[in-house]
Amino acid sequence: MVALIRPLRNENEASPARRSERSIAFVKAWATIPRKGFIPDKADFRPERLAAFLNDVYLVELHEDLENRIRFRIAGEHIRNGLGFELKGRNYIDFVPDDHRAMSGMSMHRMFAPQPCGRWVRKCITRPGREQNIVELTQLPMMDRTHGVKLVIGIAEGFAEALLQSDCGSQGVLFENLESEHFFDIGAGLPA
Repeated sequence: MVALIRPLRNENEASPARRSERSIAFVKAWATIPRKGFIPDKADFRPERLAAFLNDVYLVELHEDLENRIRFRIAGEHIRNGLGFELKGRNYIDFVPDDHRAMSGMSMHRMFAPQPCGRWVRKCITRPGREQNIVELTQLPMMDRTHGVKLVIGIAEGFAEALLQSDCGSQGVLFENLESEHFFDIGAGLPA
């Protein structure tokens, strides 16, 4: 196992950290995807719209099956190189310790509420014997309407750099702690 994802209690939810300029630019690029309503269809997505972000982009499918709830469809070059393996087809939950599986990733469904929204997450990656690295994920909803599948497209900032600097190798154990999670408006307001 390469990574373990563990939530960390957010003790300062009232004062979220600021999103990066890259995160904001990614949301603006996502907003150019044609759509009916607030959530674009994968059929209307063209990678060139996100050309500046492709090395850091990932796309996951959300499913109701708790043990198969998040499947990677794609991961950008920086993510693949940082991990040292392909994520396509991998199950995110396989990287989560048993004691955190029940809730891990569940809040991603909130992006598809009647008032769809985006999600921004700060995680802390701790490598054995090394300092912690902050990773930021900006996530946005997308649908595969042909197959009725909810998708999340996102970028990972700092992820590849943190892993590339690691000497853990592909067999190393990483503890990824959720530092904070925030939802943001994509034009429909925020879900209650």
